[in-house]
Amino acid sequence: MFRRLVKNLGLLLALLSSTPSARAQYEIPDEIFRRTLLIRHGDQQATAFKFDQGGRIYLITTRHFGKSLPPGKGSLQVWHNQTWNELRTLRTLFPSSKEVDLAILETEEQNAKPYSVVKSAEVLTTGQQVWFMGWISAIRGPKMPADIPRTLPEIPNDVGIGTISAIDPTQPDLFEIHFRGWYTSRIAGGPIIYWSTTHRDYELLGVIARSAHDGVNVSTDGKAGEEQVRQGILRGYGIDLVSETIGQSSHS
Repeated sequence: MFRRLVKNLGLLLALLSSTPSARAQYEIPDEIFRRTLLIRHGDQQATAFKFDQGGRIYLITTRHFGKSLPPGKGSLQVWHNQTWNELRTLRTLFPSSKEVDLAILETEEQNAKPYSVVKSAEVLTTGQQVWFMGWISAIRGPKMPADIPRTLPEIPNDVGIGTISAIDPTQPDLFEIHFRGWYTSRIAGGPIIYWSTTHRDYELLGVIARSAHDGVNVSTDGKAGEEQVRQGILRGYGIDLVSETIGQSSHS
């Protein structure tokens, strides 16, 4: 599978050994970039992550965004090829606990072949290195000539790396990631992946949790403020929580 090196990990890349297996641990599969979307409905924008289960495609995003959608059939827009495109949704699913800020949007899209980056079946441990990503905003780049094939994925404009720093035994589906820097709450819903030493490939660990209570509203260029979390701690939900929510809805 063709893979694209993450641009902002230059220091880490310089430390890699020359073996292909070592280099693989610092590359992100193109599939993950293609599955990480910027969506909007009305004046709200959010990150969403494509997840397949039972042959159907779902978009994982925040409950905060999901509540703006109708409970049944509706539509939203997806940023792709530097323009907004319509996408129809069939229904919006929420985890049973209202404390979990997740929404799962069932779409009309079906996937005959499962994604290659599958959800993790391993036990989560502290110290595990992870990658996370999401969209902050739609940015228009230079227009490419029509005769140039679009083979490279659109890269989310916030890609980070950190380590699992805490796991709450009372909430096994919630964990913390320590990293350098800050982030915008809009990346919530984006994927968290890691390199499995057992399966020697990337696996999906979870999705970014929205931490609005830790955010500071920052306004730039006179535009509406964004919630920025200035501490280097990011929370994530385990991907099993998403899978269970979908499974429960199919039996209800």
